[in-house]
Amino acid sequence: MAEVLSAFGLAPAAIERVAVDLVIAPLFAGERPLRGAAGRIDWRLCGRLSHLCAADRITGDRGSAVLILAGGGVRAPRVLGVGLGRRDDLDAASWREWVDDVLARADGLRARRLGVALPGGSDAVGDDRLMALATAVAESATEREVLIAPEPADTNPVVEWLRMASRRSRPPGLEVRPPGETRSPHGVSPRSPVPESSPPSAGRFTR
Repeated sequence: MAEVLSAFGLAPAAIERVAVDLVIAPLFAGERPLRGAAGRIDWRLCGRLSHLCAADRITGDRGSAVLILAGGGVRAPRVLGVGLGRRDDLDAASWREWVDDVLARADGLRARRLGVALPGGSDAVGDDRLMALATAVAESATEREVLIAPEPADTNPVVEWLRMASRRSRPPGLEVRPPGETRSPHGVSPRSPVPESSPPSAGRFTR
């Protein structure tokens, strides 16, 4: 039996209110104003993402990313926006590429407890996409905890998938937690809640 190295579960609150090392938000090319989790995070950060978009410093193109120190509006200390390309072009291959990119960037930032906002829509949160994300976490050499945050309209199918996967179809090396369980995996210690204020910062871009 494979040793459980990482954990995968439902975020206990909206992505902007989850106490993790790093919040990851999908950014779509050509989508202005920002929608979903990116739009809520932008509001919490007093429009800092929108200002970077207006200056053409955020594009949402695949492979693009921006790292921001969150300040008091988001509970996590850092927000990483990662481009997914155009929403209409999102398919299984580009989704897995995005997931692998996100996990590699989290490794570079030494973030072990991640909150990942899921793009809205049935295609984005279908069983295949959720399994691809869980499998990527399981196959990663880094031990981590990943809390996924669907859009409100998508919560029920994500909850059902997690319950099913926790019983019978989790990838080897991964603990899939049914909703309501928030304990940390072996060797990963959750951080205490982040203070409600920290120094603001302009976006820092990563490649």
